[in-house]
Amino acid sequence: MHWADVIAKKLIEEKKVDKYVVATGITPSGHIHIGNARETLTADAIYKSLKNMDVKAELIFIADTYDPLRKLYPFLPKEFEQYIGMPLSEIPCPEGCCESYAEHFLKPYLESLDNLGIEITTYRADKLYKEGLYDEKIKIALENREKIMEILNKFRSTPLPEDWYPINVVCENCGKLKTKVLKYYSEKEEVYYKCEICGVEGVVKPYKGRAKLPWRVDWPARWSIFNVTIEPMGKDHAAAGGSYDTGVLIAREVYNYEPPKKVVYEWIQLKVGNKAIPMSSSKGVVFAVKDWTYIAHPEILRYLIMRSKPTKHIDFDLKKIPDLVDEYDRLEEFYFNNKDKDDLNEDDLEKIRIYELSTPKIPETKPFVVPYRFCSIIAQLTYNEEKNDVDMERVFEILKRNNYNVENIDEFSLKKLKDRLLMARNWALKYGEKLIIIDENEAKEIYEKLKDKQKEWIKYFAEKLKTAEFDALSLHELIYQTAKDIGLNPRDAFQASYMILLGKKYGPKLGSFLATLGRDFVLRRYSLFD
Repeated sequence: MHWADVIAKKLIEEKKVDKYVVATGITPSGHIHIGNARETLTADAIYKSLKNMDVKAELIFIADTYDPLRKLYPFLPKEFEQYIGMPLSEIPCPEGCCESYAEHFLKPYLESLDNLGIEITTYRADKLYKEGLYDEKIKIALENREKIMEILNKFRSTPLPEDWYPINVVCENCGKLKTKVLKYYSEKEEVYYKCEICGVEGVVKPYKGRAKLPWRVDWPARWSIFNVTIEPMGKDHAAAGGSYDTGVLIAREVYNYEPPKKVVYEWIQLKVGNKAIPMSSSKGVVFAVKDWTYIAHPEILRYLIMRSKPTKHIDFDLKKIPDLVDEYDRLEEFYFNNKDKDDLNEDDLEKIRIYELSTPKIPETKPFVVPYRFCSIIAQLTYNEEKNDVDMERVFEILKRNNYNVENIDEFSLKKLKDRLLMARNWALKYGEKLIIIDENEAKEIYEKLKDKQKEWIKYFAEKLKTAEFDALSLHELIYQTAKDIGLNPRDAFQASYMILLGKKYGPKLGSFLATLGRDFVLRRYSLFD
């Protein structure tokens, strides 16, 4: 059984409610990366599993747009130092394209969620506070100040000061959340404060966005507002004494609410060279979700998350995207070959379920598929710079020479193929290897440095090419046969070919590559050396 189904099943057994609310969220303080997306996609998988079990469920996303800007991040201009301490929703857009700082980073992420096939109800914390949705929760927190302090101090090495209050007031003068509460009058429901930045003193009543609960109180308050039943969370929040542990006690003892079931997930680490570094917006170690469809279809990102249990960390290597896509393609083939069978074992059933949870829109029939790495080669060779697009006529010619049946490609497969061609080209140019075929003069110079037996093979192979069938399989066989004919190790034949084509000892699958390059070019290149 897939991990999402296991979690959903246990939740239904443990909690008997009219509706299961799955919550997720993010603080849009910087570029929202695929490490952040793991939480959202984990929540979505659980939500889909609950729906599959015929219970009423809802998936909600709460953007913490009212959190303050904590520091000057590396991607921000120096002048944004003046906004440190202000709520993200009240800070100008760093590029002047959105209504606020928060929206600049949140909007592309929410658009990405739509592409990922996630049906979600989105809330923005700044609007929730300004609409007064938190006012009653703030009042309860203030009236239970000592109880909240007692709970938090259980997990602190240094106790909170005696004059601490569970509220952060937005200064009416400078707009920052760096204020100190001086006094709370419960009968008037008034909070007196002094700004630690500009020194202004003021009073807040009613709250309606003029005050915000600190995170460790905000989270349990939010659970009780939205009746949250289950929520994925990073291991930092779930650590002993972390915000979930304090949230559980505050939810029960202050808000009289049974806390949601936690689902802890591990980080996605970005491979940089030989190192795997946890993604961090503040440190600039990111691959933004909005950039994913520049290199691959959304279902590939879903698959990256769905194939591993949340508690398993993921090393994400941009150079290995073709391998990840190949895995998905094999899973898709397995799905269509086995989905209607009744005798599948547990492992096979889990594969079927991983595909279902990875693929928001499952096609009726198995799509026509060309491997991603091969698409990166084809697209580079057929890209028309003037039209900023691939030449599909040339693409089909190449596919035919590579033994693909392209006669009856359906519209869905055609669009997916074209998208993959462009995505794979983008990947190759930025993260893979740009395909550069050396010119004839360089090829001649390299030829002179080859071993005598390799030179002999090139001339022999060139002669045989004149009458050969020019498709990938025939060319592949011809390479081996001609090498055998003259007593050359096939490995040396491959290396010699790559050297006179690419100027290096390795390259794409040679038979397919030669078929892709076309008869005229290949004959001319191998015949240069008479």
